[in-house]
Amino acid sequence: MKRRAFLEAGRAPAGILCAALLALSPAACSPAKGKTYRNIGYVFQRGTDIEKLDVTKVTHINYSFGLIHNNEYLEVNPATGKPFGTPPNPDVRTPEPVPDGLLHTIYLPEKVASDLSRLDILRAKNPRLKVLLSVGGFDCRGFSDAAADAESRKAFAASCRETVDRYRLDGIDLDWEFPVIAGWGSIKGRPEDRENFTLLLREVRAAVGPGKLLTVAGSGNLEFVNRWTEFAAVVELLDFINIMTYDFQYGTSYYGSSLYASTAWPTELVADEYNCDKSVRYYIRNGCPPDKINLGLAIGAVVPDPVRRDAAAWAEIRRKLAAAGAPPYGFVGLKTVKDLLEDRNGFMKKWDPDARNMYISTVLADGREQFVLSYIEPRSIAEKAKFVKELGLGGIMFWEFGSDYDNSLVACIEAELRR
Repeated sequence: MKRRAFLEAGRAPAGILCAALLALSPAACSPAKGKTYRNIGYVFQRGTDIEKLDVTKVTHINYSFGLIHNNEYLEVNPATGKPFGTPPNPDVRTPEPVPDGLLHTIYLPEKVASDLSRLDILRAKNPRLKVLLSVGGFDCRGFSDAAADAESRKAFAASCRETVDRYRLDGIDLDWEFPVIAGWGSIKGRPEDRENFTLLLREVRAAVGPGKLLTVAGSGNLEFVNRWTEFAAVVELLDFINIMTYDFQYGTSYYGSSLYASTAWPTELVADEYNCDKSVRYYIRNGCPPDKINLGLAIGAVVPDPVRRDAAAWAEIRRKLAAAGAPPYGFVGLKTVKDLLEDRNGFMKKWDPDARNMYISTVLADGREQFVLSYIEPRSIAEKAKFVKELGLGGIMFWEFGSDYDNSLVACIEAELRR
């Protein structure tokens, strides 16, 4: 997720926040007794064994990803002057010209199709489980053309219905990242995407019918509301929206998914002040019912841009990571954080009371303490679940199931939502 300016919507004192939210929604600040909250896990097919997933703790699974037949690679990307090419994703089929009969329809990588044909394994563990196919993902080509005219929209929607029927799914989740902005130039896009997205959703809704779920992955970036979508019309068509309130560690933000702004490790530019509270409240103020919002969190850890831009600090941190046995590059797996970096090997586990987030820091050779990465763990999950209840949201979404190597965080999310 790249960086674009948020409108100013700073953190308010609790009393003021509750008063404002009560004006927006009767549910806000008064958690419903006995309410069942959604706990939605994305399942990314690569490296995931569905038999090892503890689906007793979730309400929904978004199996990812379905992809779209397209001929984008034959066209020149106006942002670069070169062909769009194949995204750096081994699950995307090596492009060959797609015949007209397949254009704008969904295809499934082999592992996706195989797992979807075995959903009885999961439903035997949790008969109430809802399973959706998530179509798209970052750098997924084909959305803009599929949405561009009535004929292509009908082809895409019919393909959604056929896929739902074939695998007995409970719905479709569209993960177009994002209309208009087109992955910041990595995929095809057009200004008309804003209106066409609404028309595409309307066609899919009509095709799958009212008995099936239709959801989207929404950006934490406020431009998703302001410029990339016809937000009010989109909200009306959807059962719910999963807001990706994570990947904020790009630009000048240290935290990947802070609940509020940090004073200890503030963003270096006001425009990069990303946090869950700001994004969610902006969705609500612009007409999204709180119950349609699921707060997204990511299981994993990424060394943020501000750290990696400091060449001397980053070189020293990489040496420390390597000495600890951790991968000396940007992404660090959750198990590695827990086993190698929590108060050991020269790294410190710390809690930010403002951001309501855990982070790892280290002391550099020059004596200054340096932020290394933030991550999701039980204490921050508890804070986010409390936030979900206080604002009357629908639940939590997490990316992704396979990263929770022992199912402990999935269980923690469920327990906190039920508490």
